[in-house]
Amino acid sequence: MKPLLIFIAAVGFLGLGGDRAFAQTDFSGTWALDRDISGDLSKASFEPQQTQARRNIGGFSGGFGGRGFGGRNGSGARRAGGTDDGRSASGTPLTDDEKARLREMALYVKGLASIVIEHTDHSTFTVTDAQGRSHLFPTDGTKVPQALATTTVDATTKWDGPHMVTVYTIGPSRDLVFTYILVPATRQMALRIQLDDAGRARADVPELKLVYKLKPAAPKAPSGFPH
Repeated sequence: MKPLLIFIAAVGFLGLGGDRAFAQTDFSGTWALDRDISGDLSKASFEPQQTQARRNIGGFSGGFGGRGFGGRNGSGARRAGGTDDGRSASGTPLTDDEKARLREMALYVKGLASIVIEHTDHSTFTVTDAQGRSHLFPTDGTKVPQALATTTVDATTKWDGPHMVTVYTIGPSRDLVFTYILVPATRQMALRIQLDDAGRARADVPELKLVYKLKPAAPKAPSGFPH
């Protein structure tokens, strides 16, 4: 079986063990982007693009088990105006402020070619990007402002079964949702990023899908020579 198919199958199995996996899930480690099966970070954009409607950016299709918790509403129900695949219709145009926040988020995401996650204490979730910029998220759903290049964006983080979901507030009804999906059996992690409008993914903004491989831990330096 190809590695990608093993990864998809493993994530699907992990999703079945929600409560058990939650107690044991630890995202800690240094993660390197697998560019062969991931979206192109250099083209990351979360603004509506009509010519790319309903097309996923990434090297894998569904089956990754990342449900998210429905944006700020926590609802997975189908809404009026949605598409057949559960995504919302285009919705109203973005405001200038929302566009500016999404551009800042796209710049941040472009720096996620490698990430370090500190998660040994399950009450917090810390992500450090390739430029050494760290963001700490309480995992109890507390709203915390996160500093970007020129602005701040409020974010909430909490568990969704064995997955970790961070929701960045882009506007009154719009969120950028990051879903982290761990597959210990293959030492891989998926990150799915989508723009939600009133709790549903927008059909005119492709979901960005990234897959990471866990880097081996660096060997410890010798403590000294024996006497």
